[in-house]
Amino acid sequence: MSKTSIHPSAWALALLGATMLCAVACDARGDDAIEDRIDRLVAAKIKPDGPGCAVLVVDDGRIVFKRGYGLADLDSGRPITPASVFNIESVSKQFTAACIALLAERGQISLDDDIRRYLPEMPQYDWPIRIRHLIHHTSGIRDFEILSFLKGLPVDVPRPEPVVLDLVARQKQLNFRPGDMRRYSNSGYFLLGLIVERVTGLSIGEYAEKEIFAPLGMTHTGYHYDPARTAGDLAVGYVSDGQGKYRIRRVDPDADEFGYGGIHTTVEDLYLWDQNFYTSRIGTEGFNALMLTQGTNNNGTKLGYAFGLDIGDHMGLTTVSHGGGSLAYNAFLLRFPERKFSVICLANHQFNTGRLCYEIADLYLDAPKQEAAPHPAPATWAAAEVDPAVYAGYEGKYSGDDGTILTVSIDDNRLFIQPPGAGPLELLAKSSTEYSLKVANIQVSFCTDENGNASKLVWHQGGFHITAARVDDRPLTAEQLAEYEGEYYSDELDVTYGVYVNQDRLCLRAPRVPDVLQRNFRDPDGENLLKPGARDQFTRSYGAITFSRDDSGRIAGFSVNGGPDLSDVRFSRR
Repeated sequence: MSKTSIHPSAWALALLGATMLCAVACDARGDDAIEDRIDRLVAAKIKPDGPGCAVLVVDDGRIVFKRGYGLADLDSGRPITPASVFNIESVSKQFTAACIALLAERGQISLDDDIRRYLPEMPQYDWPIRIRHLIHHTSGIRDFEILSFLKGLPVDVPRPEPVVLDLVARQKQLNFRPGDMRRYSNSGYFLLGLIVERVTGLSIGEYAEKEIFAPLGMTHTGYHYDPARTAGDLAVGYVSDGQGKYRIRRVDPDADEFGYGGIHTTVEDLYLWDQNFYTSRIGTEGFNALMLTQGTNNNGTKLGYAFGLDIGDHMGLTTVSHGGGSLAYNAFLLRFPERKFSVICLANHQFNTGRLCYEIADLYLDAPKQEAAPHPAPATWAAAEVDPAVYAGYEGKYSGDDGTILTVSIDDNRLFIQPPGAGPLELLAKSSTEYSLKVANIQVSFCTDENGNASKLVWHQGGFHITAARVDDRPLTAEQLAEYEGEYYSDELDVTYGVYVNQDRLCLRAPRVPDVLQRNFRDPDGENLLKPGARDQFTRSYGAITFSRDDSGRIAGFSVNGGPDLSDVRFSRR
C-alpha cells in the first residue's frame, strides 16, 4: 500500500544458446561449494534459534538443493525442514487464477464476462468490470485491505467472507476506469474466488483440491491451515517486536477460504506445481500459455502481470515469479522458464524471500550480466537570465491531489524545490516560469497571475505531468477551524469519523493507522492531526482529506484520496 513512483519498464529479449547453467549437479565438490555458499547467504540473514525459512532449488526438473533454516516452533525448538508447512500469502493468487483458467478452458465462464453475472451484489458502475480485469489487477476496485483499516477492522485477523464482500460491494466508485491502469488489488482475487464458488458449487479450496492439488500429488497443500494435512509440521508464524522478541500469529483452522491468499503448503509441494509448467498435467495444451498471458491496458500497453504471475527479466533471462507477505509469513517462487530452473523460499516471519531467491539463482546461473541502462543525462540548454526577485512569487508549499507536499524555497538568490523524502534540489531557469532540476531530467513550470505569484506548479517527469496547487499555509483562525468540526459518516465504509479542534489544530477522530503500516504511513506530528494544505484540504498519513461545501458555503462533507490506490472515498456531515 505504499505510494510508489511510476517507472517505465522494458522487457529484454532472453539470450539463448551460448549461456548454460553451471554444471553443479555433475560434480559433487561443486555441489558442496554451492551448498556452502547458500548456507552462508542464509546464515547472514537468519539466526539458528529464531524463525527461519525453507529453500528448494530445481534444475531441469531435478531438485538439486533443499534445506530448512531456523525454527518452526520457538517453544519446542522444532526445526524448519523442507516438509514444513507455511502460509504463502499472495503466492496463492496464481492458484486462484489457475482455477479461473480451467473454467475458461472448459467454457464454463468467459474472461470477458461482466463480473455482475456472477456477483450481482457488486454495484453497476459507469463501465463494466470483466473477469480479466480482476486477473490482471486492472479493475479499479479498491483494495479491501486499505478499506479495512479506514473502517477500523483489525489488520492481522481473518475476516469472514460476508464481511469482506459487504465492504467491497459498498464501494460506489472505482479508483479508475477498468483497464486504464494496473494497481494491485486483493479485492479482485477475493472476487475471483467467489466466482469459482458460484460457478462450480465448490469453495475455491475444494475446487483447487479436486482439479490441481490432488492431480499433482500436492498432499500438504490447502487454501487454509488443515492440521490433518500438515502432520503437525506447521511453521508457526512469528511477528517481531523489533527488539529481538516475537509473538505468535495464531492460525484459525476454520477460517474461510479466500482467493487472494491463505494457502498453506511446503516447498516440496510447490516443486510439483512448478514442474507442471513443463509437464502440463493440468488442463489442456493451452493451459500454461493462458497462465502466462500478460494483460494489456486500454491503450494497448502490455502489462508485466499474467495470471497471478509477474513476468520480468533477470540477467537477460525471462522470469516468472510472485511473492507474498504478511506480518508473520513471507514467500517467493522464482522461475527461469528458458533454463527450467527455479528457486522457492518460504519463511515464517517478515523476511525478504524474493531477494534471497535471486541471490541463490545468481550462484547457479551462468548468464551474461547486462549493464543497467544509464540514467538519461540531464538535458542541456542555455540557462536563462532571470531576476532572482521573481522567485519570491514562487516560494511556498504546493499540495498534490494525494496530499504530497512540495516545498519551493530561496537560498542565496537561487531557487530550490524539495519533494517528500529528499533534500532541496536546485532549479535552473529555462525561462522566468520554466525550470529544470540541476540533477535530473525533470522540469518544473509555474502558473502565475499578472503579479507574478504562482497559483500552482506542474512537475514534468517521464511523460507524466503532476499538478500541485499552492498552499496558503497561514494558520487558520479559531473561527475557520470551527467550521469543520462535526461528525461525518461514510456509507461506503459504514463508519463515522469525528473532526474536532484541539489546541488550535484540527484533528480527526478515526481508526488509527495500524503499527505495521507506520513505515509507509507515518505522520510525525501525531496520527490524529490534520495538516492544512490548500483551501479546505488537509493531509493525513494516508493521503488528502478534502472538505466540500454546499451552496450556502457550509461544510457538507469530505473525501479521502490517497492516489490511484484510494480515490474519492466520501463522508457526509451528519
